Amino acid sequence: MTSTVLAISAAYVVIGVLLLALGLTSRFAWWVKAAAIVVTSVFFVEVFFATKGLLGWPGTGALPARFQLLWVRVVEPDAKGSNPGAVYLWIEEVDDNSVPDGVPRSYRLPYTRPLADRSLKAREEIMSGKPQQGSAAEVASGDDQKQETTADQPGARASPGATAVDLEQARLLQQAQRVEFSPMPGPTLPPKRP
Repeated sequence: MTSTVLAISAAYVVIGVLLLALGLTSRFAWWVKAAAIVVTSVFFVEVFFATKGLLGWPGTGALPARFQLLWVRVVEPDAKGSNPGAVYLWIEEVDDNSVPDGVPRSYRLPYTRPLADRSLKAREEIMSGKPQQGSAAEVASGDDQKQETTADQPGARASPGATAVDLEQARLLQQAQRVEFSPMPGPTLPPKRP
C-alpha cells in the first residue's frame, strides 16, 4: 500500500464527509440524500481498487497472443503461509513483424509447476543474452488445465472449506492461458526495392 493510494482515498473520504454534512442540512427529499450517500460510498471503493492498476500492480487479465518476455519471477507456493504462489511476467506486446509494440506490463499468473519450469528456463535464456518470445493461447478445455495443476498445490481446487486465498487461486486458474516461450525471432524487414 503506498501513500498515494491512501492520500487519494482520504481525499474522497473528506469529500464524502462534506457531502454528508451539507446533505443533512439541505431541504432535499430523504431518498435524494440517501442516493447521494450510497453513490459516494461506492466511489470510495471503486477509486481505492482502480488506483492499484495505476501504481504498477501486476494485471491478472489475459496475456496478448504474442509478446517479448522481459523478465520472470516465480513465487513458490507456501502452504504454511497460505500463499498459493504465482508466476510474474514482465512482457511487451509484439506486432506481426516481431517488433515490440506497446508499453511493458506486468502480469500475475497462477502458479503451476510446468509454467514455473518453462518460465525459469526462459529467464535463464534471457540472462544468457537470448531474447525470448512468448505466446499465450486460451485453454480449450479443463483437461489441459488439470494437467498443469498438481495435487500438492494449495488453492488448485475450491473446496467447501476453502479460504479466500484458495478461492482467488481457483478463479485465476479458471482464467488460465497456455503460455509457451521460444527464442525471439529477428524483426521481419520489408523487401528491398530494385
